[in-house]
Amino acid sequence: MSREIATTTREHVFPDGRIHLLGAWRTVTGAMTRVDTAGGSLLVDCGVAQGRDAQHVAPVDEARDVEAVVLTHGHNDHVGSLPALLDKGFDGPIYGTRATLAIAEINLRDGIRLNGGSEADLRRFVARYHAQSRPLRYDTPHPIGPARVTLREAGHILGSASVALELPKSRVVLSGDLGRPGTPLLRDFFTGWSAPVDMVVMESTYGSRDHRCDQLEARRQLAAAVRRAVAHQGHLLIPAFAIGRTQTILYHLNHLVEAREVPPTPVAVDTPMGIRVTELHAESTGLFDDEALARLDAGDDPLDFDALYAVRRGRDSHRLRELPGPMVIIAGSGMCTGGRIVRHLRDRLPHPETTVLLVGYQTPGTPGHALQRAAPGDTVHLRGEDVVVAAQVDTLSGLSAHADRSELTTWLHSIPGHPRVALHHGDPESQASLAESLG
Repeated sequence: MSREIATTTREHVFPDGRIHLLGAWRTVTGAMTRVDTAGGSLLVDCGVAQGRDAQHVAPVDEARDVEAVVLTHGHNDHVGSLPALLDKGFDGPIYGTRATLAIAEINLRDGIRLNGGSEADLRRFVARYHAQSRPLRYDTPHPIGPARVTLREAGHILGSASVALELPKSRVVLSGDLGRPGTPLLRDFFTGWSAPVDMVVMESTYGSRDHRCDQLEARRQLAAAVRRAVAHQGHLLIPAFAIGRTQTILYHLNHLVEAREVPPTPVAVDTPMGIRVTELHAESTGLFDDEALARLDAGDDPLDFDALYAVRRGRDSHRLRELPGPMVIIAGSGMCTGGRIVRHLRDRLPHPETTVLLVGYQTPGTPGHALQRAAPGDTVHLRGEDVVVAAQVDTLSGLSAHADRSELTTWLHSIPGHPRVALHHGDPESQASLAESLG
C-alpha cells in the first residue's frame, strides 16, 4: 500500500481536527504549527524564520487565540516569535521539557537584547514567560484541552521532543526536529511507539540525502582542521550554534585533546549563550546518553579539558584579535548572521592561514550560505562590509543535528499503523525527494 504524503501544503485534516502550518511549510526555519480540534486549539512551536525563509511565515496574529503552546525544543527557529505572540495578548500556558524551557529563555533573552529591547522590556517578558511556563516530563501523558499530550525524546538538542497528541478520534505525532542516532551526549530519538497513529507531521531538512559522514568521520575532519591551524600558525574559526552544536564540538575536542590526537592548542568558546547552555548541560546530566554518563562516572567531564577558555566579556573577545595563532575560536552565530563570529571573520577571512569550519545547515540568504559557496578571491557581505575570502572554508556535515533521509525513514517506520504524512521544515526539493523515497 502506498503511503499518502503531502509536501509544501499548509493545511491538513485528520479525523477530529485540522493542522495549519503557519511557518516552515516549504522552508527549513520558522516552525509554527497550529492544531485545531472541536474542543480547543494549541500551537506547536513559535519560531522565527531566517534569511529568505521569512517570506513563507504567517504573522503570529494567526496564533494569538490558541489556548496553549507546546515547544519541541529551544532553537530560535522554533521559539523566536514567542515575545511577539505574548505582545499580541497570548496568556495561556507554554509547555516543554524543563531543559527546553530553560534553553528557550536563554535564547529569547539574547534575542530581545540583540533586537534593541530595553532592560524593562526584558524584565517584562521574563516575568510573563516564567508565569506561563509549564515543564513536562518525557513519556508522561498530560491533558491539554481535549488532547493528552506526551513528549518523546527527539535526540536533536538537550530537552528536544516529538509531540504525540491523543484525541477522542485520532492520534497525531509531530516530529519536531529529529537528531542523528549516536550524537554525542544525547539519547537517540524515540522509536518505541505502540499505538497506531493517524497522522504524522514530520521534518524533512535533509530529506533529499544521507549525510556524507558519521560522528567518527566528523571527529577525524575536525582533527584535520585543528592540525592545519597548528601547521599554518593560524586560526580555526568555527561559527557554531550556541545550543547543541557548540557542546558537540566541545565533546569531540575533549576526546581529541585527551587522546593526544591533536597538538596542544588553545580553544576559546567566544559565545556567552553557548557558555550558559554548556553550563545547563552540566546541570542536566540525567538527559545524557549512556556513553556520556559512563565518562562522568569515570571522573571525566566530557565538556571540559585543559586549554579550554570561556570568553564571557566583550572586551575579552576583542583581545582575541591580538593573540597569535594557532587557536580555535568557537563563536556564534552558526549562519554568521551576527554575534561575535562576524568580527572574527572580518579579521581572519583575508588571511590564507585561516581555516573556517561550517558545522551546520546554512540557509540561503545568510552570510554563512554565501561563505559556503565562495571561491578564493570572492567577497562575502558581513554586517555592512564586503570581506575578501582567502581562508580555507570547509563544511562538516557529520555534525548536523538533523537526521538524514535514512534516519528519518527509520523514525517514521517505527510508528505503527499507516499514518498520513505531512512534510514540513524542509525546502521543496528535500520534501519532494523524501516523499518519493517514502512512497
